[in-house]
Amino acid sequence: MTSLPAEARPLHAHTAQAVAYDLAEAIVLGRRNRQQGVARTKLPWRQKSYRRLVFTTGFGWKITRDGRLALSLGRGRERIVLPVPEFPDRQGETVAPDRWGEMKLCWDAADRSWSLRVAYRAPDDGLPDAGDRSDESVPDMRVVTVAVDEGLINPMALATRAPDGGYEVAVINGRSARSLKQRRNKGVAQLQAKSARCSNGSRRHRRLAAARKKLTARTDRSLRDFNHQVTAKANRFIREQVSAHERAAPAEVRVMVRLVVGNVRGIERNTERKRRNARSTRQQLSQWERGTQERQLAYKTGLVIRHVDEAYSSQTCPYCLTRCKVRGRTYACVNSDCSRVLHRDAVGGVNIHTLAVNDGAYVPVAPGIPVRVKYLRALPGWSCDQRGRHSMYQRARLRAGPWSGREARSSARNRATRVDASGAAGVAVSFCEGRRRDREDGVAAPRGAGRAGARTA
Repeated sequence: MTSLPAEARPLHAHTAQAVAYDLAEAIVLGRRNRQQGVARTKLPWRQKSYRRLVFTTGFGWKITRDGRLALSLGRGRERIVLPVPEFPDRQGETVAPDRWGEMKLCWDAADRSWSLRVAYRAPDDGLPDAGDRSDESVPDMRVVTVAVDEGLINPMALATRAPDGGYEVAVINGRSARSLKQRRNKGVAQLQAKSARCSNGSRRHRRLAAARKKLTARTDRSLRDFNHQVTAKANRFIREQVSAHERAAPAEVRVMVRLVVGNVRGIERNTERKRRNARSTRQQLSQWERGTQERQLAYKTGLVIRHVDEAYSSQTCPYCLTRCKVRGRTYACVNSDCSRVLHRDAVGGVNIHTLAVNDGAYVPVAPGIPVRVKYLRALPGWSCDQRGRHSMYQRARLRAGPWSGREARSSARNRATRVDASGAAGVAVSFCEGRRRDREDGVAAPRGAGRAGARTA
C-alpha cells in the first residue's frame, strides 16, 4: 500500500500508513510472544479479506459546508459522504464534532453491513490507581482492593472490604449469555448439517450460508450488549464502594483503588488435545469472552488490571481454610466447627481478595466479619424510554399500527381487537379499562381473564 505511487494508491495516504502500522504492531507482538515462550506463536502470514479503513482527524475526514460528513479516499478520488452521526457520551450529552478523533470504517462479514466507529475525547473520570501498594503502605493513603472472580455461569463476582470491615460482594448473573450461545451453537449445527447435504454453490447452499451469518450476527449483537451490561454493573459497584470509603475516610486521606482479577488466562488452550474437560465444557471455555470483559472494565474504570493465582480459591473456606470439592452454586464448609454456607462465587471473590492483600498467601478471615452478597442481572430488561427509542421497537410499532404497545403484538386480546376497529375494539378497550381500575382498587383479576375477554370480543 505504501509503496504504490499516489495516483495508483486506492486510498488516502494516512489510511495506507495505518495499514502498515497495524502490520508492524502485529509483528512486534508476535516476536514478543516468542521471546516470552508462548507456544505455537505465528507471525502474520494470512492474507485478510477485509481491512478496516482509518480516517485521521484533519486529513481523512471533515464536515462539509452543507453539514455532511466527508471521508476522503485521496486526492482526485470521489469522497464518501454521509450524514453527520449523532451519539451521546456516557453522561448522556451529545458529542460535538470538535471532540471527534480518528474514525474507522468497518465491514461486518456476518451481518453484511458497514459501521463507522468514531473515537472522541472524553473527560478523565477514571479512578486513581494504587499500583502495587498494599493497604498499609502509606499512612495518608487508603487503598481499596477490589477482587474479581471470573466464571462461566456468573461472569464476574466482585469482592472488597467495606468501611465497617465487612465484605461487600456483587455476583453478576450471566445465564442469559449462556442461553444465547447455546441457541447459536444449536442453530449453526443444524444449518451446517443441512449444508453438508447440498452442492456447493447451489441456491439452497447459499441460502443456508446467509441464514448462518444472520444468526451469528444477531448473537454477536446480543453478546456485545451483554458484555457492556456486565462491565457497567461492575464499574458501578466499584465506584459505589470507593465513594463509601471516601465518605468514611478523613479529609486528608486519599483513597486509591487496586483492581485484582483471578488468573485464568490460558485455561481455554489445548482443551481438545489434552481432554481435560467434557465436550460441552470445552466448548464453553473456547467461547468464553473473559478477555473482552476485562478490557471493557479496565476502560470504564481507568484502572490497570493485575492478576493473581487463584488456585483452590473456590474450594477453600475463607474462615477456616478447609478445602472441599463444591457442586452447585452453594459452598458449605465441611468443617463441623465452622459450617459456613456462602455463595460459591462469593467464596472465590473473598479468597482472591485475601491473596491480593497478603502477597499470595491464604489468611483466615476473622469469625465476626460478615460477607454481604448482592445479586445482579446482566440484562435488566428494557425500560419504556429505551423501548421507545430503539429502532427495532420503532419498526414493530409501525407494523402494529395504532395499537403500537408491546402487548398489541403478543397478547391475543389485542390481536383480536385489531381485526375490527368498531365493535370488537370497543369491547376490549372497556375490558382493559376495567382491569386497570381493578388493579388500582386492589382487586386481583382471575388468571386467564385477558384471553377470555379477547375470545368474547
